Amino acid sequence: MNKAAQQFLEAVSKYKNIALYIPGSPDPDAIASAYAIKILLKKNSINSDIFAETRLSLPQNKAFLEILKIPVTFGKDINLNKYDSYIVTDFQSNHVKKIGDKLPCAAHIDHHAKSKDTVKSDFSLIKTESGSTSTLVALIIKNLDMDISDKDMKSIATALAFGIQTDTDKYNHTTPLDVEALNYLTPFVDKKILTSINNMPVSPQTLLCYKKGLANETIYKDWGMYGIGYIDSKSRDSIAISADMILQNSELKIVAVYAIIENHKNNNIYLDVSFRSKSSKLNLNRIIKGITPNGGGRKYKGAYQIKLDYFRNAPDRNLLWDIVESTTLETLKIRRDSITMYIDELESFYSSIKTRLLSILKKNGDVS
Repeated sequence: MNKAAQQFLEAVSKYKNIALYIPGSPDPDAIASAYAIKILLKKNSINSDIFAETRLSLPQNKAFLEILKIPVTFGKDINLNKYDSYIVTDFQSNHVKKIGDKLPCAAHIDHHAKSKDTVKSDFSLIKTESGSTSTLVALIIKNLDMDISDKDMKSIATALAFGIQTDTDKYNHTTPLDVEALNYLTPFVDKKILTSINNMPVSPQTLLCYKKGLANETIYKDWGMYGIGYIDSKSRDSIAISADMILQNSELKIVAVYAIIENHKNNNIYLDVSFRSKSSKLNLNRIIKGITPNGGGRKYKGAYQIKLDYFRNAPDRNLLWDIVESTTLETLKIRRDSITMYIDELESFYSSIKTRLLSILKKNGDVS
């Protein structure tokens, strides 16, 4: 990572004003990594601003933003004349429409499998063996060994630790890189702030979505599928949290929670499907990409979205939901039965067979 850290610094040092852009739904990992980079850029006399396409909906995530006073501008409108490049964190593709057409990408940092829809960037760090993007940014800071004030270090360490926590499911799925990053961050973390954020109760809306999902359960082989119905875009994160809660209390291999999201402000609607898995062998990214390019995944979690704007004026909302739900269930069942989704499991199986054979051959003296 030492070489990558120096390459990052060299790449961003060519610019004076950088837009830190978070596509899609911002989560603590994306926000924390962008925030830490903003502090890092400031130390190198580079101005930057953080932008996110959509607002936060979970009380915990809102508290995270407010308590740490992380400056984020929400919305897709950016005065591009103020910037000479942009950076994308925690997103499979660094191809941002309008922005990418006018500005070069200074850096792309992510822990998901790289998307085909990417553009050239001065610096690219994509490591799927990391549990979070916050991990990668923390290790960049560690290896640069810069003189960061105690106040800033406490703030970004707390943010990055929370980013790692959320994307590793409360440290249940940490990797060696995550452990290294946490060992570095822990002495600087404000534990009181982290505790107060973690103690935020689940919102009534999330609990309602969770109960709706359980009441509308479809079990297909080792998959569980849960339809919530219509929800407001302000509560869209409740889908992912509901999926987490359902998986925790289930023996199923995969759960998928889906809903129609309504954005009344922009007058658009879309289907949102959130996956959670207990198996590290299932390639959720491959499963999702087999359905639509508008989504992606990594180990244990993923999501996709389907635009439904054409149907926003449907005269019968119940009929529209029935059609969307039945189509979603059929699509998920087809993907469940597709042999490609179990390629990773098959590879693991054949790898174990190979290991056993080599062991037998060694015992018999057939190999050295």
